[in-house]
Order: sequence, then structure tokens, then C-alpha cells
Amino acid sequence: MIENLLESLHHDDFEALAADIKHSLEAHRKWMQRITTALVTRQTIDEQQFIASDAHLHCHFGRWLTKILKDELFQQGSFLKIEQYHKQLHDDARNIISQLNQGGEIDIEDFEHFMQTQKEFFDMVIMLFEFSVLNKQQFDPTTRLMNRRSVDSVLANEYSRMQRADDYYCCIVMADIDHFKDVNDAWGHDVGDLLLAHTAKLFNNAIRRHDTVSRYGGEEFLFIFPDMTLQQAGTVVDRIRKQLADSSIRHHDNLHRVTASFGVTQLCRFCDIKGSIKRADIAMYAAKEKGRNSTVTIDSQAILEQSSYEHINDNITEIMRQHCRLVPQKNR
Repeated sequence: MIENLLESLHHDDFEALAADIKHSLEAHRKWMQRITTALVTRQTIDEQQFIASDAHLHCHFGRWLTKILKDELFQQGSFLKIEQYHKQLHDDARNIISQLNQGGEIDIEDFEHFMQTQKEFFDMVIMLFEFSVLNKQQFDPTTRLMNRRSVDSVLANEYSRMQRADDYYCCIVMADIDHFKDVNDAWGHDVGDLLLAHTAKLFNNAIRRHDTVSRYGGEEFLFIFPDMTLQQAGTVVDRIRKQLADSSIRHHDNLHRVTASFGVTQLCRFCDIKGSIKRADIAMYAAKEKGRNSTVTIDSQAILEQSSYEHINDNITEIMRQHCRLVPQKNR
């Protein structure tokens, strides 16, 4: 599947892929326009790029496709299917052109097959182009995780789902790498980027398939855990915290360890998404204050049960801080 490329291609690779597809597709549109004009005006076509049996290998799109298919990374379903459609399109075109050059009538079934192949080919290539462009827009190049803009749409969907079902739970987590500025200052941004990429990969491997983790900004990450209670999320997140603390990366001859502080809370039906993110943020900073490399939860339901709405609005930050709870841990 095309989506598998996300695991292997860098952000810049997708940008180059989108540019190549756009340029090659435009060349093929001109090729199609030449054939259409010839059919309407009944002009013969004798150029080899149209009538040669291997013409599909020598047009602009064919040369580009042949080049990328030498890389095993692209030898997968979507690209191989495009290769099949592209060859079939040239075969159908050669058949139509042969009928045209012989001065006879164009067989209607052959023409309809040619047009259907053209549609399937262009649909598949446009889908690939759109995927490349969307990847550039929605994913962070350093961590290969969703960026803030794209994860905000996931949050909106989960919030809407929660509003429709009283028994639905969803937790969010704000995580921040500890002492990240010190790492950048002492070792440079290259090491900082390595730590970000290492942390992102560990986070992504530690969550369920339907969970989400994104780079929310700087050294901050935002998790979304659908169908999970606060207690469950606290346990899961603290396990991830320990996995990160036990890991390390090597840069040249130096071994770098990384820890993070985590703030966990629920999406709340009675406040907007920004309010829930603020609670997760306050919990995360409370984890920093408790010595870092910690997990802190804030129970939004407990806040609502113990405080009136007016009281919450007047003293929201202080009330949240009072409800911060450190998740017990055996190993820091």
C-alpha cells in the first residue's frame, strides 16, 4: 500500500515525489491531447513515441516510472498497478492509432476501452500525487509523526464522538522531553533532532494501532488514547515513560539518554478541546516540578464533581493544580 511509504521516506522525499509526479503527469496529458487531436482531425501519427511496441518505456512518465521502480521501496502494489495501467494505456493507444493510420473507422469498443484505461491510470496517479502532497502538509519532517494541524482534526473527531456517546472515554497526554534545551546548547541541534526522532519512534511503537501520537511543537508530543479511562491511560503512559528512560542513543562516541515528563487527562464534555489541552499541559508541568521523568494525571470529572462551574471559571488554573496526582512508579 502507498501508506507503507510513510515508514521509509523522508519528508523531503515526498516533496520530490510530488514534483516528479506532477511534471510527468503533465507530459502525459500532452501525449493524450496529441492523440485526441489526431482522432478528431483524422491525421495520421507516425512518431515512435506513439506507435513503438515499447513506447511506454520511452515517454516522459515511462522513463520516470522505470527509474523509481529500480528502488525496492517502490516495488509495491500501487506503483506496480500504475505500471500496468500505463503499459495498457500505450497498448490501447497503439491499437487506436493503427486503425487511424489505416484510414478505417475506429472500433467503438476499442475506443471505450482506451478511455476507461486512461481514466483508471489518471485516477491512480492523481491519488498518488495527492497522498504525496498531503504527507508534506500533515507530517513533521524530523519525527515523521503528525504535526499539530493534522492532530487537531483527530482531536476534533474524538471530541465529537464523545459528545454523541455518554459512555465513551478518551484521554489525551502532553509529553515534554526533559532538559531538551540543555542538549541543544551542549551538543548541537543535530543531536537534538536525533533525540526527537528516537523519542518519536519509541512513542509510536509503544501505542495501539488506533491511538495517535504527534509532535505538537518544539520538544512537546501529544497523545490521543480513545476508549481508555484515566487510570488506564496513566498506567500505559508511565510504562512508556520508563521505556524511554531506559533507552539511549549513540552519537559518535557519546551515549545520550532521554527522559520526558507526562501530563494525562480526559477529553471533557463540559469544556472545549483547548480546556482539555490546558489541563494536560498543567499536569505535564506538575510532573516537571515533581522532579521530571514523571507522570501526573488530572481527573476532569473529579474537578466537575467538587466545584461549581462559576468557581471553576474563576480559579481554573489553581483548581487544576490541586487535582494533580503523581502516578506511582517503582523505577525512575
